[in-house]
Amino acid sequence: MTDTNKVKKLAADKVALLGLFVAALLTARLVVALKSALVLSEPVPLSRTGLSVSVPTGNGWQSQRQWRRQANGFTLRSDFALVSSKPTARVVCRYLLAAEKTTPLMRFEQEFEVRGVVVRTDLIHTDTLIVGWTHVTGEEMPPTMYMGTAELPDNRQLDIEVYEITGDSGFAEQVFRAVVGSLNFKDNRLLTAVSGRAGLDRELL
Repeated sequence: MTDTNKVKKLAADKVALLGLFVAALLTARLVVALKSALVLSEPVPLSRTGLSVSVPTGNGWQSQRQWRRQANGFTLRSDFALVSSKPTARVVCRYLLAAEKTTPLMRFEQEFEVRGVVVRTDLIHTDTLIVGWTHVTGEEMPPTMYMGTAELPDNRQLDIEVYEITGDSGFAEQVFRAVVGSLNFKDNRLLTAVSGRAGLDRELL
């Protein structure tokens, strides 16, 4: 290879490297911009429960439009996956039809066998519910987790979980508080009195 060709190749390599750097920088700025522009969906009601909640949507978030039936309850999920198919953040809301009374810390200990560090536990009072929550960090699991629990009538429970794998705890907390703040619950005692627990369960199926 002549000196001229070597110079040209070196210049091309530098241009390619610069292009990759610029692309990475623009992507990082885009991610930051989209994270700061958090938008919540319209309230998503769960039929015949009096409960509704909003989850992040758009700006990199892929959200479910309705609750989905799961074992012993229903779930509503939203994933943040901007630059790859693998989500870097996830919101999961779980409505449990029959739940043992637990705290977020107890749920963490039950679900994760790896060691984590409890950063903080506290309560959030909404207009209609009280949510107990725990912020946990760790190395062998999602680096940042916010886990919240609200007790509901008739031995029911609402769990809200936010996972963030890049370690951006500020973003995870922003999302968690936004979702909790969107909660709305109307205690439908008349429906409960008429149908009973078993009847209500059948209506939800």
